[in-house]
Order: sequence, then C-alpha cells, then structure tokens
Amino acid sequence: MRLPSESKQQLFLKNLLAENCLLNSGMGVILAVLATVNTEQAFFVGSLALLALMLNSLVSSVLSDVFRFRLPLWSRVLATALLLSLLSAAFAPKLLRLPALTSIAVMIISVSPLTYARSRAFADDSTPGRALFDAAGSGVGLVAAMLAIASVREALGSGTLGALSLFSSPPIPMLGQAFGGFLITAAAMAAFRMASARQAA
Repeated sequence: MRLPSESKQQLFLKNLLAENCLLNSGMGVILAVLATVNTEQAFFVGSLALLALMLNSLVSSVLSDVFRFRLPLWSRVLATALLLSLLSAAFAPKLLRLPALTSIAVMIISVSPLTYARSRAFADDSTPGRALFDAAGSGVGLVAAMLAIASVREALGSGTLGALSLFSSPPIPMLGQAFGGFLITAAAMAAFRMASARQAA
C-alpha cells in the first residue's frame, strides 16, 4: 500500500527491500530462472527490465496526470515489445555472447506482469516523480536479487564468478540448469520471507 505522505525516497526503499518484486511477490521468478546463469546475463536482462518498468510507469503517470488518459494494457505490451526488439537488435553481438535463452528472457519482459504491475497499481494515479521513484525501487530491487541469485548459480554451477575462476571444476553443475535456477530462486525467496517475518515479530 502506498500512502500520500510517503516521500519519493520511502517509495524507492520500500520497493527495493520490503516489497522486493522478486523475493517478496515472486513476480520475477521466470526472469530469475532464465536469466541468472551468470552475473553478466543477470545484469543485462535485469537492466532491461528496470528500463521497461521505469518507462512504463513514467509514460503512464504523465498521460494520466496531464491528459487524464489511461493506456490500455495491449498498448503498453506493444510499446514495450517494440522497445525491447530495438534494444535486442542494438545489442545483438552481446546477446550472442550471453547464455542460451537470454533472448527469450528479454522478450518475456514484454508480457511479464512484473513490467506493468507498478504502472497499473500506482503510476496511473500518481505524479510522474513519485511514479518514477516507485518503479526505480522495484527495478533496482529486481536487479539486485537477480545478481545475488546469479552469483550463487555461477559460482557453484560453473566454478567461476565473472572473470575469476573459483574452482577447477564446478561443485554443483546442476545449478547451471533450469532446475537449479528454480532451486536457488526458491531458496532466496524463502530466506527473504523468513527474515521479513522475523523482523516483523
């Protein structure tokens, strides 16, 4: 719930930590599974999701605040898909160097509830500044959670972390597969929720 008295910074921090869109609500689970094989992939896909979140919220807020017009969902999906297609073409060489399924993960952003939840629940009825901070907190929280999951998967599943070689052979190769993504993401969500419950008690 968002209160009118909350500052932009409070909105940002609330979405970044307490209401993290991946660890708290689980909306980014598919992205976390497909795009956390390594930290480079997680940062790339997470950054595109952050951009999509912020643009959707900003455009929705400006249209609603200035023109009293609410964008239908189909137009938001179409615009986001077009933007991501252009970015995919611009970064085509980089996409080829990233793990398989990265391109699919990027296009999933176009239809993911994650991308539109903030704009429909908050930005449509908020000022552009507040909408932008709200979306930024959600997006940065997603990137941080994806990087944390990717760090564990890459270190244990590949034996590396970025340019560093941590192990001569991967300790748990299964973590590099889709099931490993579900496993580590579920563990991260469970740990986050237990920590939140303990803090609230």
